[in-house]
Amino acid sequence: MRCSHTLRRAWKPAAGRFSSESDLPFPENYTGVYKDGVNQAARRKPGNEQSFVAPEWGWAWPANRRTLYNRASADPEGKPWSERKRSMWWDEAQQKWAGYDVRDFPPDKAPSYRAPENATGMDAIDGDTPFFMHTDGKGWLFAPSGIKDGPLPTHYEPIESPAYNPLYGQQSNPTAKVTASPLNPVAPPAGVEYPVVATTYRLTEHYLSGGMSRFDSWLNELQPAMFVEIGIELAQERGIEHGDWVLVRTPRSEIEARAMVTPRLHRLQIAGQYVHQIGVPIHFSFTGEVTGGQANELTPMVSEPNVKMHEGKSFMCDVRKGRLEQASDKPTVKWAKRPKETPMAETPEQAQPEGRSA
Repeated sequence: MRCSHTLRRAWKPAAGRFSSESDLPFPENYTGVYKDGVNQAARRKPGNEQSFVAPEWGWAWPANRRTLYNRASADPEGKPWSERKRSMWWDEAQQKWAGYDVRDFPPDKAPSYRAPENATGMDAIDGDTPFFMHTDGKGWLFAPSGIKDGPLPTHYEPIESPAYNPLYGQQSNPTAKVTASPLNPVAPPAGVEYPVVATTYRLTEHYLSGGMSRFDSWLNELQPAMFVEIGIELAQERGIEHGDWVLVRTPRSEIEARAMVTPRLHRLQIAGQYVHQIGVPIHFSFTGEVTGGQANELTPMVSEPNVKMHEGKSFMCDVRKGRLEQASDKPTVKWAKRPKETPMAETPEQAQPEGRSA
């Protein structure tokens, strides 16, 4: 399935040879999610013709299970917590679990089952413990070991944030890895030079990453150009219209893109100040059938401490109408300083909600 669009592109049938999708060679191997001769992903049974779980509307991975840990919908004895919302329950007469969803535990494991001392795998999880992805089957409020910034969860602001941490004095995760480099300057919190929050995301019409998308003509036809998603309020404030060229700048770089003005994004009210946000797709770069500004030129080089995941989902930027002008090999863009009369909070005390202290 992962290579389906690549296969279609390489294989070009003669015109008129195949009259429908079902006439294609090996359709069950390369399109949809097939089981028992039915394209499970294409199912659209109306809600009034099936249960509230809607198992016959599309397909859920894995196993078409709609609710993870659905054993938790019943109490330790296997009775639904709520008869009105019952999902899974223990059928004493048949000595097995019944319900509307696909079970995420052995169907014949009774609620009274207790694991033997040397049991392993699923056999080591009692019948009243639903969280099978933990070795003890219990739900955890915190991870007792194995994480570098634990054991108790807490709130940190991103490395670049429009506000100070409202809970306490530690602004961002002290164990996050920030790459020390002249190429990686970081914007100060609650600064006035980079007042807009940017978040990156994938596009539905693109396949996974840019390197796997920009060379596929079908996908490029659906998403032919780099853009940034901008809320209506920010667009009006900056004189930007839908389709205009805009510049997005961070302390590290700047890119140009088309503006997609949309009501999907709204300004946020944080610590008494309004903060705008924009969305930046990750798929475009300098090479491929379609090219455009590269989101990774904007993001800070910061890694989460446990799995080293790149912190590219939230960072600070500024947005202006215009285009990059190339002077030799470097962009030369004139950026006006943001007016001082409407700054974000410049101290943790100013960022506190009324009536609260850090």
